[in-house]
Amino acid sequence: MSVAGKIIFILGIGRSGSTMLDLMLGSHSQGFSLGEISKLPEIHNRNFDVADLSSKGTFWQDHFSDEDAKQLALGLSGHRLNQLIPLKIDRWLREITGQDAVLNPYTLLLNRIQIPVLIDSSKYPDWVAQRLNAREFRQGHLDAYVIHVVRDGRAVLNSYLRAYPNLTVETVSQRWLNNLEASENVYGLVAGDRRMQVRYEALATNPTKTMQGVCDFLGIPFEPEMLEYWKHDHNYIAGSRSAKALIARYREQPVSEATQEIHGSYYSEMDLTIKLDQRWKDELETAKLEQFQQIVGTRNQPFEWN
Repeated sequence: MSVAGKIIFILGIGRSGSTMLDLMLGSHSQGFSLGEISKLPEIHNRNFDVADLSSKGTFWQDHFSDEDAKQLALGLSGHRLNQLIPLKIDRWLREITGQDAVLNPYTLLLNRIQIPVLIDSSKYPDWVAQRLNAREFRQGHLDAYVIHVVRDGRAVLNSYLRAYPNLTVETVSQRWLNNLEASENVYGLVAGDRRMQVRYEALATNPTKTMQGVCDFLGIPFEPEMLEYWKHDHNYIAGSRSAKALIARYREQPVSEATQEIHGSYYSEMDLTIKLDQRWKDELETAKLEQFQQIVGTRNQPFEWN
C-alpha cells in the first residue's frame, strides 16, 4: 500500500543535538527515525546483509528484502547505476521510461515502513541539497521539510575536540564556519513554510515548548511522550553515541566503552532527563576560545548561549 508522507531533513553540523531531535520525532506515533541514512550505501558496500542496518532487533529484515536494501543503497549513493552511462543520462532515461523506482528511495522507505513521517538526520548540506533536488521531491510526490539545528559554536568546538583529540582548533572552527555558511545557503532555498530553525540550547532547556513548535510546523499533534525518547524503540541507521547513552541507561544496560572513553562518567551518572551540555565553559581553554573567535569572527554571535 502506497503511503503519502513527509520527509524531515535535519540540517547542520554534528554535535548539535540532531540525533536527540531525530529520536524525539521518531518517538511520535506518526514518526520514524531513519538516523543518518546517508551511511547506508557505505554499509551496503561491505559484505552487506540487511540485518546490518541495525544493531538490534529484526525490523529491517522484517520489512526489507536484500533486494530492497540494494535498491536503497543505489538510490541514496548518488553514483552511476550503470557504469557505462553518465549519471545524468542514466537518470533521464530511467525517468522517461518509467524505470526510475531505484531513484526514489524515500518512496520505497515510506511504502515498506508504513509510517507517514520519516526523519533523516544525515545533516550535511550537500546531502540535504541533493535529496531535495531528487525527482521524488521536485515533482511533489513527497513533502520535504528542513529543520536547521544550530548550537553555540564554542560548545560544538569543545565537543569535537573531546571526541577527536587529534583535531585542531583551526580545523574544527573552519569546519563549523563552512558548515554554517553551506547550511544557510541550502536553508535559504527552501520555501518559508517548509523550513524551521531549532536551537539545541532551547531544545535542551525547554523541550516541551520547542517540540510543540516543531510539531505545529510539521502539522502533527504534540505528544508529551515523545520527549522521553529513551523509552521508545528505535531502528535508526546511525547516530550520536550520546543520545544512545540514555537509551542504554533506561534499559539498565552499560553505557558503551567508547562513550565512557570520551565522556567519562558524564552519561553513566546522569539522570534520565534532557540536560543542557555546557561543559565547554569548564573544559575549553582561553587560548582555544580566542583562536576560535579569530577564525569565525562575529558569525557565532547569534548562537551564543551564556
